[in-house]
Amino acid sequence: MKVPETHLLYKEIEGDKRLAVSYSQIDTFQTCPMKWYKTYVEGMRSTEKQEATSYGTVIHQTLEYFFNNHCLPKGEDLGQAINYFAYKEQIPFSSPENMLIAMKQSGELLAWLIDLFDKDKSGKFKISDSDLNPFERLLRIGKVVGVEEDFVLPYKLPKPVEINGIIHDKVYIIGSVDLHLAIKYKEHIYHYVIDWKSGKDIFTDKKLKSNLQHPIYSFYIYRKYGHGLPKMCVYFFTRTRQYQKVLVDENRKNEAIKDLNDVFGKMYDFENHTIDSFYAYIEKEDRYVKKKAVLKKNLLPNQRPCPSPLCYYCDFGLNKKNLCPYSSNWDPSKKRKK
Repeated sequence: MKVPETHLLYKEIEGDKRLAVSYSQIDTFQTCPMKWYKTYVEGMRSTEKQEATSYGTVIHQTLEYFFNNHCLPKGEDLGQAINYFAYKEQIPFSSPENMLIAMKQSGELLAWLIDLFDKDKSGKFKISDSDLNPFERLLRIGKVVGVEEDFVLPYKLPKPVEINGIIHDKVYIIGSVDLHLAIKYKEHIYHYVIDWKSGKDIFTDKKLKSNLQHPIYSFYIYRKYGHGLPKMCVYFFTRTRQYQKVLVDENRKNEAIKDLNDVFGKMYDFENHTIDSFYAYIEKEDRYVKKKAVLKKNLLPNQRPCPSPLCYYCDFGLNKKNLCPYSSNWDPSKKRKK
């Protein structure tokens, strides 16, 4: 299949250009293949800073600094660090209110983190273990194995794909584990993987069950360290300091492999068969509904549009570049009150 030379499907790995994919790319495809196609196949990836991602970058950098320095930075030091990262990032807040909320939440996060590791003059933690929740105890007793630990995970494709005359039988999953901890118990080493989330809401049960991020991390840990799958994976939501646990056992591993094969089978399907319909997201009376609609022109399956409220934030939606004719016209002012 001939794809534009501007495509972003390759990364340089060990000196060679290889077919590569990140979790964020997988998530984009699962959310809307049309957005994935425009971004990675047509190469129209936006360089415009977004408030949410920029804020998340600052929080990640601050937490990386804290754990790379053995959890020792205190209030003034950690405050200076986050101010430095924020200055470099220049977060494009959409409103003064959002900026004040972010400042308050980040301040509460750092205060919580400092208190968690604060010790008295005798070297004893000021907050006893019995007063901590399970996640806080894990942070305190776990040995840091990696912080922002980069990885490359070769994954065999369900079927070979040809791109511009080159046949690929595998894709390289690339990523970075935010925090990797280990605990030794009775001569056995147990691994724990933590991913920082700076979004405003925790995951729904459906999202938590179907999310492929921690299974991918688990495959990497299993292959790299050889101690079996991680004992536990955790999503930690930095704005609210809530956490959600994920158990990647044999059943979840098999489900994740099936899901990845399904994603890659569709993602790299550049064959000539096409689709002629999709589900539009249209306004009906006082609400929005999904309705089957006919495409203006036949598209490849990996270009299928999936309109939703997320179109409002999409680079190709009506609110921004207006390059997607299937974009929904939903905006925050049309949000239904609960």
